[in-house]
Amino acid sequence: MKKLLLLIIILLSSCSCSHADTHARFLFIGDIMTHQQQLDAAHRNGTYDFSPQFRRVKPLLVDSFLVGNLETVFAGTNKKLRYSGYPLFNTPDVLTDTLNALSIDLLTLANNHIFDRGAEGARRTTKVLDSADIAWVGLGLDNIPSNDAVLLINNGIRAAFVNHSYGSNLWPRGTTGGNIKQKFPASSHDVHLNTTDDASITHSLERAKALSPDVIIACFHWGYEYHYTPSTYQQKAADTAFMNGATIIVGTHPHVLQPVEIRNVSGDFRAVAWSLGNFVSFQRTLPRERSYILSAEFVKSDDGHTRLVKLGAAPLYVIAPGSKRTEVTYAGTHEPTIASLDFTGLSKSQIANTQSIGRAVIEFLGAQDTVDEYGFYTLWDETSADVLPISRRKSPLNAQTRRKTK
Repeated sequence: MKKLLLLIIILLSSCSCSHADTHARFLFIGDIMTHQQQLDAAHRNGTYDFSPQFRRVKPLLVDSFLVGNLETVFAGTNKKLRYSGYPLFNTPDVLTDTLNALSIDLLTLANNHIFDRGAEGARRTTKVLDSADIAWVGLGLDNIPSNDAVLLINNGIRAAFVNHSYGSNLWPRGTTGGNIKQKFPASSHDVHLNTTDDASITHSLERAKALSPDVIIACFHWGYEYHYTPSTYQQKAADTAFMNGATIIVGTHPHVLQPVEIRNVSGDFRAVAWSLGNFVSFQRTLPRERSYILSAEFVKSDDGHTRLVKLGAAPLYVIAPGSKRTEVTYAGTHEPTIASLDFTGLSKSQIANTQSIGRAVIEFLGAQDTVDEYGFYTLWDETSADVLPISRRKSPLNAQTRRKTK
């Protein structure tokens, strides 16, 4: 009996000393835009409902840790201010209901449209997000300093996020961007945009490291619009971020796809997704209507070391089945994923075209043919770390589309 008790104690002791690795998966989507056509389509019976635009991909996003770029503002309405699309965005607050239903955890605000309605529009946007319990990053105001970082925890992994933009289309008076006369001037001088200069990036990453994170994720709004390759300026900013501790970098702004790059930094793998493209918009000029969801998986070992273990991509296509409607649609060919999503109302030719676009996206990104249980194609996996995502196309356009647009 004593021997049995001793064996049980030994087994319990050995079990208590052995802990399973901590695993966390993060999803990233591109620009969330609301052009006038989308506002018109969402407007019904005196209110707005944006959920139909995302109903076809909602199962891909729910129950996940999701980060997106909000390229509009919640400035409200009054006698002089109305909801509108490009070039001065202003979206109904109710969009946050849809974003919450998609399980959005964090929105990046450092982008070129954040001051479309002045500093007060930017400030009100943060208040609306706070009320909706959606975290945000990219601005400094009140007790939040410029170049600050936000710490969020996903399944036990501590992730610090920083967010910077190359600049803004409009700069409120009193900010570091200048003193440009505009239609919506600032009534306050304490809303600051985090910019992509070396000093600002270095500063924010120092703040991120002070939070004792397991990973640091830098979200940059950068690059040249409609260019398929990163600029020298993007590369310089990425170098600065990696040198100062960034684990992965996720880019937006070009409105089209740019490649994914893997780097080996002192034995740890880092990644930069140069541009995710538009998650949703009414930009119909090819290839602005195709993008992807980026998944990044991390593992934290017993010793506290956290490493990037896998990157994946779910190709997307924003279809326009009506003159004003837009619907984000999964463009992969993974049958189990397709079976779990809503493709009702789409013809066989529409589905075939969507999948053709999806193949072009996957080949442009250099993803592998392997697909995980979520419908994401493998971009990179530590089990075959030397297999890198090398683009097999010069652009995200599919061959049929290229012939038609010559």
